[in-house]
Amino acid sequence: MALIVQKYGGTSVGSPERIRQVAARVAAERRRGSDVVVVVSAMGDATDELFALAYRISEDPRRRHPRELDLLLSAGERVAMALLAMAIRECGVEALSFTGSQAAIITNGAHTVARIEEVRATRVREELERGRVVIIAGFQGVSRDREVTTLGRGGSDTTAVALAAALGAARCEIFTDVDGVHTADPRRVPGARKLERIDYDEMLELATSGAKVMHARAVEIGARYRVPIHVRSSFGEEEGTLIVGRETGMEDLVLTGLASESGHARLTLCGLPSGMGPTSQVLSRLAAAGVSVDMVAQADRADGRRQLQVTVREEALPEAREICGALVTELGAERLEERAGLARLALVGSGMHGRPGVYARAFEVLLEKGIEVYGLSTSSISIALLVDAANETAALECLHEAFGLGGER
Repeated sequence: MALIVQKYGGTSVGSPERIRQVAARVAAERRRGSDVVVVVSAMGDATDELFALAYRISEDPRRRHPRELDLLLSAGERVAMALLAMAIRECGVEALSFTGSQAAIITNGAHTVARIEEVRATRVREELERGRVVIIAGFQGVSRDREVTTLGRGGSDTTAVALAAALGAARCEIFTDVDGVHTADPRRVPGARKLERIDYDEMLELATSGAKVMHARAVEIGARYRVPIHVRSSFGEEEGTLIVGRETGMEDLVLTGLASESGHARLTLCGLPSGMGPTSQVLSRLAAAGVSVDMVAQADRADGRRQLQVTVREEALPEAREICGALVTELGAERLEERAGLARLALVGSGMHGRPGVYARAFEVLLEKGIEVYGLSTSSISIALLVDAANETAALECLHEAFGLGGER
């Protein structure tokens, strides 16, 4: 008998009517003979509403009250899991709900951003053997100190794939409000095409570059344990997109898709002394302050001084600006330049490394549209570009067309 893990997002369980629809789908899968474990997010905007309540009590609950915030936020999934268990039992199928701690999802102790260390799931296995559907609250676990923790953004996806790996599931189905993974965000690029399958590395690159359909941490776990992940719509019977390992083949360039994310900023430290020492100091000081750096570029000038560019998320810009400004003075550099309001675009596909013409084509089409590029980074399967956020949609559309991502494959 196959074991299937299904995850339903907040939109999928956003009302009693939708919960009943999910229950009918789960009950039908159980009657087909599958063992079923279901992971649920909080209903609709429940988590945002709980956050809002916390901010009415404290200006900074994440830092001042992280333990209590986790207890508060975990309530949203508990409501959804209990209601879904009731609805499945109304369909005539035995079901039981568990919190993250009851399911023995063991995490580290980092409140609000915990990471899963182990899934014991003994009780889950016992209830499956009794023929029951097991519903588990996503987004949460328990630390080794027996404290309730939450996993941060995308936590329910991460819960589902981790459970599928621990239980040896045949697949993990992620039910959401879209019908799969597309070559670009269809809300921005009308010609975007749904992909039938994509490999873990490419999906991970898209997820880290702004594609919202899957969270990067969940894809990482899927890749590590080779869990097939099936992204599907909660509101239809479409086949969706299968995320699996790369198929071996020739070295042809295969472009998979585009992803984008606004809210980036670039800082340029002008006239740094030469050598790796100043660059190392800048990056070390930012890291020590918890500021994550995305792109790094440096260039030596004819006078022997160096230009260093770093990009950060805009929410980290005030802290990054303060650190870099202090270092300009401390290191005897000339000035600090800043450009905010940028978007990061990633063109993802296999066979890019060492492939002539890809970079040239990307820059040609952007130049034709009058779109300036403010930063560039590359990997074996991606090219990432920084453009003005005002040009984000135009850049996506012209790159999507230029590389033929809307055509049949």
